[in-house]
Amino acid sequence: MSQKAVTLSSDEILARVRVIVAEELELEDEPAAVDPSARFVEDFDADSLALIQILARIDKELTISVPVEEAENLVDLRTLADHVIALAGAERV
Repeated sequence: MSQKAVTLSSDEILARVRVIVAEELELEDEPAAVDPSARFVEDFDADSLALIQILARIDKELTISVPVEEAENLVDLRTLADHVIALAGAERV
């Protein structure tokens, strides 16, 4: 857990993860329009490389490391954000 991650609220983490997902999956909509329950693979045709890139950006930008082995269980924005929030030690609001 990093000092930077601790200072972010759960809403801020969700917003930042949403932007990262939208950019990495090259979604044309505004990041805020990304449905939290939309599935990365089924709804956005994401491949494993895209998911790894998302995790790498989360690590780089939020300094929260999500093990690559967990990627297959992080199937949508809400699940991913909740996991990142848990790793950051933040509580969802």
